Amino acid sequence: MPLSPGDRLGPYEILAPIGAGGMGEVYKARDIRLDRIVALKKSKTDFDPRFEREARAVAVLNHPNICTLHDVGSDYLVMEYVEGAELKGPLPLPKAIELACQILDAIDAAHRKGITHRDLKPANILVTKSGVKVLDFGLAKMERAQGLVLAADAPTAISIEGTITGTIYYMAPEQLQGKPDVDSRADIFAFGCVLYEMLTGKRAFEGSNVASVIAAVMERPAPSVGEVAPASLDRVIKKCLAKDPDERWQNARDLKTELAWAVEAPAATHHPQQTRGYSLGIIGTAAAAIALSAAVMSWAPWKAVPEAPKPVRFQIAPAPGVKVANAFSLSPDGTRLAYPATGADGVFRLWMRAMDTLESRAVPGTEGLLAAPFFWSPDSRWVVFEAGGKLMKADVAGGPPQTICAVSATVVSGSWVSHGRNGDGAIIFGNSGGIGGIHRVSPEGGDPVPVTALNQARKDNFHTQPVFLPDGRHFLYFVNSATPENSGIYLGSLDLKPDRQNHTRLLATATGADFVPNGGGNGGTILFLREGTLLAQQFDIRRLKTIGEPMPLAEQVGNYRSFGFFSASANGALVWRGVSTGATSQLVWFDREGKRLGAQGDAHVLGDIALSPDAMRVAAVRTEGSNPDLWLTTFSGGLVSPGTDVRFTFDPTRDSRPVWSPDGEHIAFSSDRAGTVDLYQHASNGAGRDELLLKSGHTKEVTDWSRDGRWLLYSDLDAKTRHDLWVLPMDGVTPGQPMPLLRSDFDELSARFSPDGHWVAYQSDETGRYEIYVRPFPAPAGGGGRWAVSQGGGMQPRWRGDSKELFYIAPDGDVMAIPVSGGGGAFQSGRSTALFRNLPNPPGWDAAPDGKRFLFPVPVGDAQETPFNVVLNWMSLIRK
Repeated sequence: MPLSPGDRLGPYEILAPIGAGGMGEVYKARDIRLDRIVALKKSKTDFDPRFEREARAVAVLNHPNICTLHDVGSDYLVMEYVEGAELKGPLPLPKAIELACQILDAIDAAHRKGITHRDLKPANILVTKSGVKVLDFGLAKMERAQGLVLAADAPTAISIEGTITGTIYYMAPEQLQGKPDVDSRADIFAFGCVLYEMLTGKRAFEGSNVASVIAAVMERPAPSVGEVAPASLDRVIKKCLAKDPDERWQNARDLKTELAWAVEAPAATHHPQQTRGYSLGIIGTAAAAIALSAAVMSWAPWKAVPEAPKPVRFQIAPAPGVKVANAFSLSPDGTRLAYPATGADGVFRLWMRAMDTLESRAVPGTEGLLAAPFFWSPDSRWVVFEAGGKLMKADVAGGPPQTICAVSATVVSGSWVSHGRNGDGAIIFGNSGGIGGIHRVSPEGGDPVPVTALNQARKDNFHTQPVFLPDGRHFLYFVNSATPENSGIYLGSLDLKPDRQNHTRLLATATGADFVPNGGGNGGTILFLREGTLLAQQFDIRRLKTIGEPMPLAEQVGNYRSFGFFSASANGALVWRGVSTGATSQLVWFDREGKRLGAQGDAHVLGDIALSPDAMRVAAVRTEGSNPDLWLTTFSGGLVSPGTDVRFTFDPTRDSRPVWSPDGEHIAFSSDRAGTVDLYQHASNGAGRDELLLKSGHTKEVTDWSRDGRWLLYSDLDAKTRHDLWVLPMDGVTPGQPMPLLRSDFDELSARFSPDGHWVAYQSDETGRYEIYVRPFPAPAGGGGRWAVSQGGGMQPRWRGDSKELFYIAPDGDVMAIPVSGGGGAFQSGRSTALFRNLPNPPGWDAAPDGKRFLFPVPVGDAQETPFNVVLNWMSLIRK
């Protein structure tokens, strides 16, 4: 919460706000002990890594041109209060050189302490009556060096391979490329940009957007100051701005010496207006000749055509401490990247990163966002997503999300076109689950109406991921068909009735496409995936036909169901992500005290696991390629038997949530092989084929099988009521009709039958966080009661084999145990105790029936989020 004048933070009284940024707010304050004015920088959260870096960096720097650190609080820094103005140009040459030498003194002092600033820019340099003050070491990279001692656990750098650190107008090429070995020579490059701006009043590298600025830094030659400064000084700046760090000045002290020499150089090296011994008439004649020559050359037909911009590639990492979901989207103007992710607080929401900054921020009000792909308004102001069964739009500048309409099925991406100055137009969006085709709604709200209809002859499952063409009437969309040869990209029109749309497939693919106009002409480019390769297909907008053959842009691009991991904008920016393999894990048994009883087998990418009723086998979700399958592992003497790892399912889709029948003869599981996540079973000995148990238009996750074999328990995702609990009768030759067990406005997940068949334990977020509850089964007349078991949060309940103890995972990762009883039809629970600590919210785990052993997939090695790959000027890759 922002501070107000009069508030106190320790011994510091807030006087007035000064500014705010990604790290927090800055205030003018008074130290009531010493009666002095200070600048107080308060973090938005507890002391974050950037604050710690700045504190450590500034604390070891004692220099008149570097802002002094007075004090450090729990979540704030107290700095010297500097009265001055931000450095701005153009400045007279003598004044510019005077201030430049002071800046070099400051960064030389930092470099000698092993500190690279990495964000040197005019905004971080204040000009006071006594000279300059260099500020903001929040992005500093610190190396162990003489005079600098870091704690053993102190971070030595903010950047990891693949991340951009700095401000793009002043960043060295090696920073833009995300190289991990950026050193003090990056500050030399930034200083060259600052000095150029001091002399000319303009940035050294300009552009109309982020992509063009980065391309200018990477490719454009260093600009000249020859019109306002001596030629010798021009040489100094150009060497500062060399693309290769080895070609720059190697340290700030030598650069300062060279700078002083440049302005004191012989007159012959100076700018013509400063050169003595030349008459103004001669200079004027020469200037006229040069101007005439330039005019002729600009007209001459033999003038060389400028070379097209080359593609520039680099990587950016997701926000630290977040787990990114599969979907992401680049804004139409290419300035923002949005992606859904789970933050360190465990909340799933939308995150936003401006492409010219270093930090991602969570978008308030997007909690409850579905992981399905989302989309942008054409002016890049709004992002549209589904939450709580509603299609919503959020202003990226802030404010609560606004409801557009209610939806009856999961929204899978869409497109927004503007038809007027007021932004009116149309939104079209796709559904999953066989509910219908593409729908249309006004951006201002209303009832959605169908635009396309499922084609029964084509065996359509669903239509998704529409994208408007420039005319605002036609659009491309993806058809998922039960017949693979019919799946692909089709052309639709707002002017046709749903059942009259064109039935000719444009492109064969298993995922949706993106479309980018080619510079306002009659052409455009369709981007789509085919077997992991991102392809670009030229498209004639007037004739509505493809042109030529598709050309490859990138390989090993990932996808999740019908969504490909790529997004492009008209300004030449392309973002894609590879296949995320995840962290590898080993199956490990633990006793009740948390003692490891031995690692089981090799490490794999593991998900859900389920022990057989006799605890001699385990079914595990395991990813060997792009999609997970089920594998079976057999134990012998508590350990994995050699050679018993066998693959159980083979369908090229995503199989998950294995559940054993009480006799161990069958395994039920969830799979999306028919367009929606449905329920299947297969004999545990591998014989026969997968058997479809239940298909519907909703996503279903099987969670348990009753011990008497009569009921299959599963969660059903409803657009209005979220995850509900249902049971499927299994006491006949074929499954019976499913029946609802618990439907509410909250999530009910991970449900488990008690072994005696009287109770169901599950997790629900009805209090705002997941807790463990127990209900009777079957529910008596009137619905029966329900009992809260956990306190302080709980997930993934498991029963002991005699139904007298319940286990669950606390938010901090503790494995909790609580005694329970159900005598006389009334459920009772005792006091929960922590057995041992594992991972918070593990992907899967299970307890042996005796309650003495617990099986967990334990990560092996460090897990890293897959970075975003950025390609600027990507269109040059397809030009002939």
